[in-house]
Amino acid sequence: MQKENKVPQNFLFIDVDLFNNPKYHTLSNTAKLVYSLYTSRFRISFYHYLEEDYTYYDAEKGLFIYFSNEDLAKILNVSTRSITNYKRELLEFGLIEVQDTKNNGHRIYVKDVEVTPTDLDKEDLVMPYFATDKEEYPSEIINDTNTMENNSVITEKISNNKEKKILLSKRNLKTKDITYDSDTGYIPNNNSTQSQTNSYLRDLSVESIGNRIKNQISTPVFAKIKMLAQNSYEKIKFYADTIFKAKSQVMSRLLNNPNWLYRQEFQEATRFESNIFLADGLEKSLLKLAEIMYKSDSEIRSEERLSYVYLRNGLANSAKKYLLDNFEFSDDERYQITQALAF
Repeated sequence: MQKENKVPQNFLFIDVDLFNNPKYHTLSNTAKLVYSLYTSRFRISFYHYLEEDYTYYDAEKGLFIYFSNEDLAKILNVSTRSITNYKRELLEFGLIEVQDTKNNGHRIYVKDVEVTPTDLDKEDLVMPYFATDKEEYPSEIINDTNTMENNSVITEKISNNKEKKILLSKRNLKTKDITYDSDTGYIPNNNSTQSQTNSYLRDLSVESIGNRIKNQISTPVFAKIKMLAQNSYEKIKFYADTIFKAKSQVMSRLLNNPNWLYRQEFQEATRFESNIFLADGLEKSLLKLAEIMYKSDSEIRSEERLSYVYLRNGLANSAKKYLLDNFEFSDDERYQITQALAF
């Protein structure tokens, strides 16, 4: 590159310690590249947190990312099976932790690369020119904390882990309640202010779910959902999603019959707006679930499955009641309706 050429800003940062530290000498180069893609994605989660968006943060383990094997395979032009092997390498070297969240795929927690031991001779390092305890940066760069864009460029330029931590913690983190942990990465401090903030965010998130479904699920039913979920955002979202999944299956059972597909009463039977029995059936199902969970002496094997079955059956019975109580059917049709909604 000629010195008069513009220095490229769009590049992928690769931690030099992945090459210099003997611990990672057997880690494949492609696995190192996958790790670098993860750290690049992690930076996005990190910036979301700085903007007080906690989508990619959990209180127990800190910040995480989502990055599908399919997306990685497309970027690197390899098979998804190869990506699985590279992820296995990173897991074995302690560079990532993967958690299956069932509904949202795999959370990936990006761990820190171990710094190359300082007692190694430079002759033993593959990139000895990076083996310095402290790298020098122009003072105007170090002191510039005005924009996130500058912070990003600085972070990309830093190859020494220790220096990177110092810059991030002292500059763009000093107004936030964040520290660096070598096991989990950047995580907020667990103090009362942060707990209070999380509590407000949780309440607002729960309210957001209520607003999205208020036209379908009544206020008393949503109140029961919150009580059953103990006001946990994740559980409330699970119950809301499960209700609509169960309703979809009931609707599918009814409308699979070609004779009923275009008949208005069968479509109305599975709509909260037209079938008042649905809300009542849901409320009774939620109360029954709460009683079962409270009285159970042993741990329920699958709370998710149990909840789905009870909610689905409650909706099915409500749809059947609406049809049989409000419309005239032949004995044969009544039998067909009963059979269709018998799960």
